[in-house]
Amino acid sequence: MTETEVRAIYEEYLEAAAKAEAERKPGDGLLGIGKGPADSPCHARFAGALEAKLNAFAASAPESAETAAVLAYIYDVAPRYGDLKSAYWMLLAVHGLTLPLIPCLSPADATCLRARYAETYPRRKRLPVQNQVLAALKSAAKSSI
Repeated sequence: MTETEVRAIYEEYLEAAAKAEAERKPGDGLLGIGKGPADSPCHARFAGALEAKLNAFAASAPESAETAAVLAYIYDVAPRYGDLKSAYWMLLAVHGLTLPLIPCLSPADATCLRARYAETYPRRKRLPVQNQVLAALKSAAKSSI
């Protein structure tokens, strides 16, 4: 698997999420009435497709450089789409799907990714999944493969 395949999954998802936002009617989802863009099935499809792709990638014993490129892409997407609220939270949540790939990183790649991740997601804005990713990156940075 390459970063290109992951990008394709993200591009399809972001296009579907943007379409759901654009087709939103005034008041959709307000006070729990009606369905809003966050209820679109595109979110579950995205998470499922990404999970399957990442699990297959992890099972192939990927090289550190390729793994680092895929993880860097995944970790860098969410901040660019903060205005697409229905997708933003999903883009953060799927960081948890990357945990099985982190042990494939070399200590140097893990250290570099950890520094970028900590800078991108400051402590005061982190969700529990981001703390898990940082802990896994820290562990991978200390281990030898």
